[in-house]
Amino acid sequence: MIRTEQLASDTIMFHVQGPLNKQVAKKLGLLVFRSYHLGCKTFLCNLSMARAFDKDAYSQLTLIGEGLRDKGRNWRVISPPSSNGNQLILRTSLQFLVPANLN
Repeated sequence: MIRTEQLASDTIMFHVQGPLNKQVAKKLGLLVFRSYHLGCKTFLCNLSMARAFDKDAYSQLTLIGEGLRDKGRNWRVISPPSSNGNQLILRTSLQFLVPANLN
C-alpha cells in the first residue's frame, strides 16, 4: 500500500507499507510521474514500514530516482530497512532525513 502526503506545494512524500515488490514499485512510479506533472519538485519516499523487498523493486526505485534527478528534481529515501547508508537500493548514497527536519 502506498499513502501520499503533501508536505508543501512542491513537496510530496510517499509512505510505502507492506511488501515492496515490482508491482508496488511500478505503482509508486506512476504516482511519482503524476506528481511530477502536477509540479512537484521534491519527492520523499518513506520505506520505514516497507518489508519483503525484491530485486525488481530495487531496480524500479533506482529508475525513479535517476529519472527525477535527470529532470532536476530531488528524490530522497527515508529510513530504508538497512542501517547501511550506502545500500544499493538507489545505486547512490542515500541521504537520510531526520523526522524533525520535515516539520
